[in-house]
Amino acid sequence: MLEKLESIWLPISEELRKNHPDTAYNLWFSDMELVSLTAKEAMFTTPTNLKRNVILDNFAEEIADITEKIVGFRPRVVILSTENEEIDLSAPSIEIFTKIERGEAEKDDSIVMPSDYRSDYTFDNFIAGSSNDFAYAAARAVSDKDLDDPETLRANMFNPLFIYGPSGVGKTHLLYAITNKLAKRYPNKKIVYIKGEEFTNQLVEAIRKKTTAQFREKLRMVDVLLIDDIQFVAGREATQLEVFNTFNAVYEERKQIILTSDRPPYEIRTLEERLRTRFMSGILADISLPDYDLRLAILQQKAKDHKIYLPSEILKYIAENVTASIRQLEGVVKKLGAIKFLQGSDITLERVKEITKDFAQAKENDSRKFEEIIVSVSTKYGVSKEDILSSKRNKEIVLARHICVYIAREITSLSQSQIAKILNRDRSTLVSSEKFVKDRMAEDNEFALDIKELIRELNS
Repeated sequence: MLEKLESIWLPISEELRKNHPDTAYNLWFSDMELVSLTAKEAMFTTPTNLKRNVILDNFAEEIADITEKIVGFRPRVVILSTENEEIDLSAPSIEIFTKIERGEAEKDDSIVMPSDYRSDYTFDNFIAGSSNDFAYAAARAVSDKDLDDPETLRANMFNPLFIYGPSGVGKTHLLYAITNKLAKRYPNKKIVYIKGEEFTNQLVEAIRKKTTAQFREKLRMVDVLLIDDIQFVAGREATQLEVFNTFNAVYEERKQIILTSDRPPYEIRTLEERLRTRFMSGILADISLPDYDLRLAILQQKAKDHKIYLPSEILKYIAENVTASIRQLEGVVKKLGAIKFLQGSDITLERVKEITKDFAQAKENDSRKFEEIIVSVSTKYGVSKEDILSSKRNKEIVLARHICVYIAREITSLSQSQIAKILNRDRSTLVSSEKFVKDRMAEDNEFALDIKELIRELNS
């Protein structure tokens, strides 16, 4: 059914491309998706309210004309924005995913996909680098598994796969890449994707409507189960029990499970121990924020995807100053594309600096952030700020100083030389500080939790 929708959208999008300049097509139609088609209605999604409004006001009739030419009937065109709208997934049938339920689609004479489904998220357009290469390799290995081979299923390799990292670094991209590849390889397999928050909402709705049996069957009778942002089930007793039973049922049948979270299982403090141990029983793969080289490669790819020419000096400036997430990098590229289309002017470095001034300002404020780090660490470990900045070598003071260095390298863009200057230390000392904290975190889970908690507090 996924292929059927795509085969309909492809000629529609090609007609739109023929009818409009590249800049207009890229701005308004390139990230549209056909998510549902019935005899009465064609439902499309687009990422923002602005795009939805513009398309409805200016292009809905054109899209209806093109659709009629391709499918032989004229459905009403509906445009949804995924910025704050959702396709209702809480129907009595408990349609949790969303992916290919061939029998139900034929029975209902409709094809329903999630409002935020991204068929364009593939392994080919995922940029791998030092911060995500293991997660990328593990995801590809899962997508290459032979789901029809009993020996492969018995081996249970890469099962479960738990991918973790901060928001905006590509975890969901990898989930969709796995889903898209497996769906293409196995069109008759049942692949279920659901978000952690949605899992809870669906469970509550099923309990209210007395449809928990259908809910469980939807989730447990699967070939592949993907749960995004699993941390949202933590602290909710009923939801954790349901996740526990679902996990066991799927795992015992040797079916593949892939989970994502903003942190590793051992750092989700309100997660039940029995869930924590199960999540850690397979492969843990972390994704960290991209370094400069990876940010530059991502920018080059995003500019190419959106057909925007950006000189190397502009790409380098953005890579140096927009450091928080891949999502921010794509946002900057899209904004530059919109400006070029709407204003028709060349993109200059001065214009880019104006657009990214908030990010650049954040970078300039990193030294102020380091002050906050020192204060937080001094409070946590009972060492004064003056002692941390001094040349004293007491054990407690040295530990606090090491932690300050480590956290600064994690959450600011300050270089080792800049930090060394603030602390009146040699740069080589900072290398030792980072290594000391990393080694201790690897050996001492409680210490690691404390450091991660400090980082989250400082980031918030």
